[in-house]
Amino acid sequence: MKIISTSEEQTLELGRQIGRSLKGDEVICLVGPLGAGKTTLVKGIAQGMEILEGYQVRSPTFTLVNEYPTKRGKIIHVDFYRVKDLDITEFIGQGVLLIEWPTDLTYCDVIIRIEFLPEGRLIIFENAKSLQLTDKTFSW
Repeated sequence: MKIISTSEEQTLELGRQIGRSLKGDEVICLVGPLGAGKTTLVKGIAQGMEILEGYQVRSPTFTLVNEYPTKRGKIIHVDFYRVKDLDITEFIGQGVLLIEWPTDLTYCDVIIRIEFLPEGRLIIFENAKSLQLTDKTFSW
């Protein structure tokens, strides 16, 4: 599935839809260049999973791992931009694991690739049947 997002709000809404569709133990890998919207998508996923009040999604570039409680389980947000050898196996199954800059795609249940387009972002889903989303879900 491929979707074009022309705004930050559309990317957030896409994330919300993804968040609402999750069971709670998926490993989702986010691939794309700096500034593509990976963390924005994670913010939307957290909103869709109903992140608890007082928590705010931030890029884990310097902290490596951020955890967020939601009404639908835990989000574990990992960033491999500065580190290449972090062992994530302990996080698998502990909640929704969202990995930015993954070094090993074999752990990924779903891969979301984000690419720049002149009109916005092209968001490409691989192995996304478990998300139960279709092109018709997004009518912007």
